[in-house]
Amino acid sequence: MAEFEIPTPAAFDAITRRTMNRRKRQLLAVRAQYDRRGGRVMITLNNGAVVGFPLSALPGLEGATPDDLRRIEVEGGGYGLRVANLDADIPVPQLLADQLGSTLMKRSLASANGSRAAGHPVKPAAA
Repeated sequence: MAEFEIPTPAAFDAITRRTMNRRKRQLLAVRAQYDRRGGRVMITLNNGAVVGFPLSALPGLEGATPDDLRRIEVEGGGYGLRVANLDADIPVPQLLADQLGSTLMKRSLASANGSRAAGHPVKPAAA
């Protein structure tokens, strides 16, 4: 088993910068609410876009009533939605990938989630 090495201050700073850059590219929730008129959960993303999903697209909310959906919390820095009344947790990046599923979305998510860990080479930084 490999022994843990404490990162140097410079390495720690580099890791922090990479994490912050990755987070900037990741689409995350900043607000979520139920729209009674449309029967949808509306999610405001960190890039300003607003997306809406019918209850049937949200795991654990298929049979929810408007009263169940009065309070939808954004958790984990925008990575998840929580509906405590139903004990439902919805991962935002997975929801976007599953429901919007475009090649661009999948590429964006893979990049933001560190596709390097999956064995994809990292492009060298421009000099």
